[in-house]
Amino acid sequence: MIYLLINQLARRGKGAKSASKIFHYLEKLDVSYSLVPGETLAEVKNNLQSLVDQKVERIIVAGGDGIIHHAIQSVATTETILGVIPIGTGNDFCRALNIPADIEKAVALSLKASKPIDLLKVNSRWVASVMTFGFSSDVNSRAEKMRWPTGPSRYTVATLASLRALSSNYVQFTVDDVQHERDVSLWNIANTSDFGGGMNISPSANPFDGVANLTLVSKVSRFELLRFFRRVFSGTHMSHPKVDGLQGKRVVVTTKGLGLWADGEFIGESPATIDLVPGAIQLAGCPDNLKYGI
Repeated sequence: MIYLLINQLARRGKGAKSASKIFHYLEKLDVSYSLVPGETLAEVKNNLQSLVDQKVERIIVAGGDGIIHHAIQSVATTETILGVIPIGTGNDFCRALNIPADIEKAVALSLKASKPIDLLKVNSRWVASVMTFGFSSDVNSRAEKMRWPTGPSRYTVATLASLRALSSNYVQFTVDDVQHERDVSLWNIANTSDFGGGMNISPSANPFDGVANLTLVSKVSRFELLRFFRRVFSGTHMSHPKVDGLQGKRVVVTTKGLGLWADGEFIGESPATIDLVPGAIQLAGCPDNLKYGI
């Protein structure tokens, strides 16, 4: 028996149509499944935690980055295997791991053998993909409030709409106990490469290598940011003189009051300690993932 958690509100309600396809493909494969019950997010999270406490073998989550974020809070550091089916808006976690958007293929992968992958831990919160603050967190906040467009381009529109309010933050932080001080417009710490609906913000991030990747954009004008914004989708922005990349296993942000977003969810304010936790979760389908040479 596998357990299935589906966000039927994904993509502004279009997830319900995807749910019927998932049921069809599971039944076609003669897989016994049961839905994780709950009428509210709190109920779903409680029931999910109960299943993990019972040491169920596998939970499959269908939705976007947000529902994956909530699921890993229970599944991380356990033996329960997590399968993921991308039917959300951004789907950055699945994109970075080459998990296909085709539902039939994603269902098949979600049933396969697992491989341990890394996660970030921000204070007590698990993060699958990217944690951010500064301009990119402003974009996340705006995108969450938008009703249109409904796909990944929502983040692009939100980025352009947020340029008027572009500012910078003077941030004090350490990377593996080395002190840094920067005036930055955008700051990310990544376990996987993508955020914001396909922006390749940290092209070197690898969820199998045991280190986190930081991307820092020093204080820039709106015009400068707009000029290299298109390069973020290809990852070529890393060669821009205002962009810097760092790596480490522990990052401590001591500056207070910075709004933190992760996996498209608001998770609180700094100060924060961010640890890269190797092999924190068992993810289904990774043996067929060639992006990272596995």
